[in-house]
Amino acid sequence: MSNSLACILVALCGILRSTDLYFRTPVIASLPVIVLISWEHLINLVVVSPIFWLKRRQFSLLCTRDMLYFLMVGFGASALGILCFTEAFRYINPALAVLMQKLQPVITITLGIVLLGEKVSRRFIGWSAVAIICSYFVSFGLTDPFTGEWKKAATGAAFAVGAAFFWGSGTVWGKILLKKYDQSFVLASRFLFGSIFTVSLAFVFHGGLKSDLVIGESLYKSIFYMAIISGVLATSFFYAGLKWVKASLASVLELFFPVSSVLIMWLSFNRPISLLQIYAAVVMFYAVFQINKLAEPAQ
Repeated sequence: MSNSLACILVALCGILRSTDLYFRTPVIASLPVIVLISWEHLINLVVVSPIFWLKRRQFSLLCTRDMLYFLMVGFGASALGILCFTEAFRYINPALAVLMQKLQPVITITLGIVLLGEKVSRRFIGWSAVAIICSYFVSFGLTDPFTGEWKKAATGAAFAVGAAFFWGSGTVWGKILLKKYDQSFVLASRFLFGSIFTVSLAFVFHGGLKSDLVIGESLYKSIFYMAIISGVLATSFFYAGLKWVKASLASVLELFFPVSSVLIMWLSFNRPISLLQIYAAVVMFYAVFQINKLAEPAQ
């Protein structure tokens, strides 16, 4: 694959993921978040289920410790990650929730240092500090997040950071599992355990999957789009292109996701963000780009 095509695929992933906003924002107005997440996981599970048969020999490799990692990937990175991300939409501009996801490399590398013994330089600490400080201004600008209406913004920001944490930590658990298991098997297992967890919560807190509501109000069309197009298809484009581009370049191309999201929320939903938040986001992006360069293996 040519480098140009690989770059286009990574960028296209971000654009497709951002179109999720056209569907996720309206759906959560009619459907409990955990029920929405359950349907997304079940649809994804159906799509990837043939992998369990194709990679059935992988089951013989399972041990108790690996099951714990699979649970953390499924329950944490898959279920709780998207649950926090979607819940953040209720409190803050969804574009801001998307912007906050750029903190994932900071979280992933920090956990890698703590759990995998990976080495870190002073430059990483410096750029991480810049990214974290900027993330505050992306969320709140110059306002006080602990008074008045900004308590709501603080709650939304907490959910957004929680999503970044669960997705970032999922990368660490995934790296451990990929040393032993096939990538497709790990992906399928992620959706399997994520489905078990989210469906269980849906029945405990909402009495089921609200099938009558999903079908009666034609919400299934939006859910299918989010699960297949901005989910499975977009991710497939990303991994297909990522194989041929450097991590640092990919981190720049991934900016198509937050930039496109901001434009969608601004132009289609009339929810702009302030100039200060834009400046803070640009500096945060640059800091994360530098962090990705530091984490990139020497050629």
